[in-house]
Amino acid sequence: MNSVPETPPAPGESHTSRTASTPPAAELLAAATGTKAGEGPSRRLTPAPETLPAPSGTATGSETTIRVSDPVAPTARLLLAAGASEEAWREARAGGAGGSDVAAILGMDAYRGPLHVWLEKTGQASERHNARLERAARRGHRLEGLVAEFFAEDSGLTVIDSPGTLQHVDHPHWIANPDRLTVAPDDQARDELGVLECKSRTWRSARIEGWHGEQAPDRPAIQAHWYLTVTGYRCAYVAGLIDDDLTWFRLERDEELSALLADAVDRFWHNHVLAGVPPKPDGSQATAELLARLWDTREEATVEVDPVETMLLKQRRRELKEEIAYLGDQLTEAENQLRANAGEAEVATIGGRPAYTWRRNGQFAAARLRDAEPDLAAQYTHLVPAVDTERLAQEHPETYRKYRARVLRVPSEG
Repeated sequence: MNSVPETPPAPGESHTSRTASTPPAAELLAAATGTKAGEGPSRRLTPAPETLPAPSGTATGSETTIRVSDPVAPTARLLLAAGASEEAWREARAGGAGGSDVAAILGMDAYRGPLHVWLEKTGQASERHNARLERAARRGHRLEGLVAEFFAEDSGLTVIDSPGTLQHVDHPHWIANPDRLTVAPDDQARDELGVLECKSRTWRSARIEGWHGEQAPDRPAIQAHWYLTVTGYRCAYVAGLIDDDLTWFRLERDEELSALLADAVDRFWHNHVLAGVPPKPDGSQATAELLARLWDTREEATVEVDPVETMLLKQRRRELKEEIAYLGDQLTEAENQLRANAGEAEVATIGGRPAYTWRRNGQFAAARLRDAEPDLAAQYTHLVPAVDTERLAQEHPETYRKYRARVLRVPSEG
């Protein structure tokens, strides 16, 4: 296994791969605004700022011209300019690990796991569409500009578009696609560029992801820290538009965390992607769903498995199910005590402030209504479109089998 790579130094420190032509922040900002290096931007973004265009390969009115493969950050070069085709972007993304990939590799993504990333990077991922996730992705992409604008207004920082896909100068499989870059105003360190990660969430998803705490939520924070690892910048911001409210966090470069992320990515890339060896399945529900549809099964086909490993896995499974059952009973006991303490009240308070609720806002018991009040239930009963699975199974057995879920059943003995 390769040794742990040297963590990219912070801006201002020496780096063997940084050339003298690496544009500093002032020159990058000049390329974006059409001013000379050392001069301030032509407009201040207060109180209702607009984000500025990214430095590009055809910047005019500037002394800086940035081309693909030129260094654009202390430790990163431009791999693919912004505005490239979708096909080119996918090809560039397949050649390395980006911010969302790192979160999945570490098991911190609810929708993808390490196995998903491995299949994508090795070109084995099947084209399967999830309308809900695709719609959420389109929503997030379209709201990026609005989040960036609100962030600039709230923070007082200048926000510029990302130049495109960035690649670490020493580790080509480290890539970054930051949403935006930030520049401090004139009265601060104007030469300091930062990364801005823009997110939009509903209040429900924000609550699940942890947007209302003192620190940035784990998944977007990991993305931002990875971008700092790739670029060598010192700070990043994570901004989230939660319904109509903006919240944001500043993250400082953490050398120890960067080293851990670099090591995890290197081990995954060399031991799995380059070696062609799939990672072991993790415990996420996303991986369970992936495994259920990964192969086209052959009816009644058998496979010989390792007896020792299988015995140990079955034993571990049995122990965990027993533990889950025990903990489930303990959980129900604690919740029942809370219910008993609430009694007929819907809201339990401590010092006049709500502590918990026990309201009639759960799933409706339609079967109980039909049993207790059949005439009333009949008035509100209607037919709904449904697939006749029995007839489908008889007339199209192969199609019926294709869409049945795979169920893991493990005998209690043997």
